[in-house]
Amino acid sequence: MTSSSNDNTRHPAPPRRRFLQTAAGLATVITLPSWLAGCGGSGDDGPVRLAVLSDVHLYDATALGTSSELDAYLLQDRKMIKESVEIFDAALAAIVAAKPDALLISGDLTKDGERVNHELLAAKLQALRAQGVRAYVIPGNHDVANPDAKDFRSVPATAAATVDAAAFASIYAKCGYGDAVARDPASLSYVTELGEGVWLFAIDSCRYAESANPSAPITAGRVRADTLAWLQHWLGIARERGIAAVGTMHHGLIEHFPGQSSFFPEYLVEDRQTLAAAFAAAGLTVVFTGHYHAQDIVRASYGGVMVHDVETGSTVTAPSPYRLVTIDRDAGTLAITSGTVKATAGHPNDFVAWSRNYLETGLQTLVAGLLGSAPYSLPAQTIAMLVPLIVPAMVAHYAGDEHLSDASVQATLQAMAQSTDPMTAMLGGFVLGLWNDPQPGDNTLSITL
Repeated sequence: MTSSSNDNTRHPAPPRRRFLQTAAGLATVITLPSWLAGCGGSGDDGPVRLAVLSDVHLYDATALGTSSELDAYLLQDRKMIKESVEIFDAALAAIVAAKPDALLISGDLTKDGERVNHELLAAKLQALRAQGVRAYVIPGNHDVANPDAKDFRSVPATAAATVDAAAFASIYAKCGYGDAVARDPASLSYVTELGEGVWLFAIDSCRYAESANPSAPITAGRVRADTLAWLQHWLGIARERGIAAVGTMHHGLIEHFPGQSSFFPEYLVEDRQTLAAAFAAAGLTVVFTGHYHAQDIVRASYGGVMVHDVETGSTVTAPSPYRLVTIDRDAGTLAITSGTVKATAGHPNDFVAWSRNYLETGLQTLVAGLLGSAPYSLPAQTIAMLVPLIVPAMVAHYAGDEHLSDASVQATLQAMAQSTDPMTAMLGGFVLGLWNDPQPGDNTLSITL
């Protein structure tokens, strides 16, 4: 295999044959470009079957504790952090039952990059491997050299040990980094073989390396020029060999709702249009992302090539989704089904209702606080009117396939969007954008490139 002097190259073993049980939800089918279908191998191994998770934010409360300070943190960042391990375990149980060949986790593996949480996750993924499911990870903005890592066994909390890039790759040596086809010398990106004739391009879009001693983690994402060149080199090799390419990256590649690039630019990768066009030209047309905690699929055409950004929601944000994927090279298709965690050890009977209530009540506090502070600084009466309009839209977006059935709410939001007051129009347009989910569907639609 062609390789630069800085690439670690090896030849992975052929994949296992597996039958994938149908998961909850209907299939989204993406037809791969014709040059990927039925080439680069006999296809004797059958379809490649994957599971996808994102933003699991694992937190080992046994090792790092809980306290009033952690509770205060969670009021400002409404994740089910205390329940993260049991939710993750429930998701893994559902995934194991589906018998995929591999699991992808697209970043934000830990609460805030604590070494003990990385070690716990790696141990769980190693146990998963023993059950026949390989795991592949990439870092998210929370995971490497994070100054927010805390040990909550005392008040005030103390700093917890973190990991740098080298330690991250070492901890996850059996989750992509130790058996990669190629490693990027400039980042934590790598290429690995998912199955016969299918490569995963695991793309590190995080910015932990930009400051030696950051006072706060950088949420925004970027793919550096040398990493992009490295990706294009290996995508070129994949094309020459007739190997299908799929990608995973923490930050969004395509805007998931109108105005996302204005309201939440840090959730989209920098210079996304140029990057998506480069991926399209090189044959990388399906990228699994995360970061925003929403279950959402968007697509856009770049130079006549359709690119799909398949964002997977977070396990610590209701409805705690996961995806199952089948790549059938003979048919030239990539099929996605979606499921959600229904029960956990701590909530065996009421997890769905409890987790939704946790999200809704938390968002009510967060949205009210946001609207009451700069740059909005809205009066209490206006906030009380807006919160019931905004929160349901956000909850629906996290679940995917949003649909606004209340005609009166629709009329109110349209009137707001058409207001002559700039702030009213902006807020109305934002909420309408969340509800008006563009095609394709997020969980149940079939699409063809």
